[in-house]
Amino acid sequence: MSIERMTTSTWGKKKATGKATGNANSNANAFEFATARQGYEMRGEDKLAFVTELFDRIATSYDAVNDAIALGFARAWRSWSLMDAFERGDAVLDVGCGPGNVTRYCMYTHLAHMAIDVTGVDCSTKMLDVARARCVGGKFVVGDAGKLAFADGSFDVATTVYTLRNFSDLGRALDEMYRCVKPGGKMLIVDAFPPSGVFGVVLRLWLNFMLPLLGWLLTRDAKPYAYLAHSIQHTATPKEVKSMLESMGAERVTVSLYWPFGAAAKIVAYKPSRRT
Repeated sequence: MSIERMTTSTWGKKKATGKATGNANSNANAFEFATARQGYEMRGEDKLAFVTELFDRIATSYDAVNDAIALGFARAWRSWSLMDAFERGDAVLDVGCGPGNVTRYCMYTHLAHMAIDVTGVDCSTKMLDVARARCVGGKFVVGDAGKLAFADGSFDVATTVYTLRNFSDLGRALDEMYRCVKPGGKMLIVDAFPPSGVFGVVLRLWLNFMLPLLGWLLTRDAKPYAYLAHSIQHTATPKEVKSMLESMGAERVTVSLYWPFGAAAKIVAYKPSRRT
């Protein structure tokens, strides 16, 4: 999947004329001048700049607002997915680690005795500040999911939680995670996806109206949550992600849909062992 540039949106026109920042080559103000919808549709450096600024803005309130918006389900789905995901001594890469929830889970729950070594990567320095404060001694580095600074086969497990829609190039990010996994290792993805059936109508109403409103009431900034609402409804489906992983060579790719009606899912894929 190639990196595409947004050229037809209002943001694209502003950038092309230099009106957005006063510099046609700059993407530093992508968040300020793009709408929530445009931010989701961006690709490449523009999307990375938009998402970085977005999560810098909401870093300290991220978990609290998510708990309120998802009625606690987001935290539960993450915990259910991680409780048996790792083996003793695993080296784990957490891409888009945010405030360090995966590291925190491995350090302070029933997994604490298993010596799991987690390295968290995120584009938002303020998210990583929160992660370091919550997980003293944890490993956190600034990075781009599409250009991971790790050698091939460095980790037993690569995971990403509630992040797929934020990647500037989904295919490249998944390919980079797959590259970093050892032969015989696995990838674990947990995310919110567009639900099906009648509940999908209800969720869309919740996302489009209540999520930005709650975000504004709690943070006085509705735009990041309007972005999240739009991105959840338009992200790749679990079936599409499964197909992408299989095209990379992944084996035993499974999709587990969570209640209600696939509003979230866990995807597990294994990298084939080396054949002699």
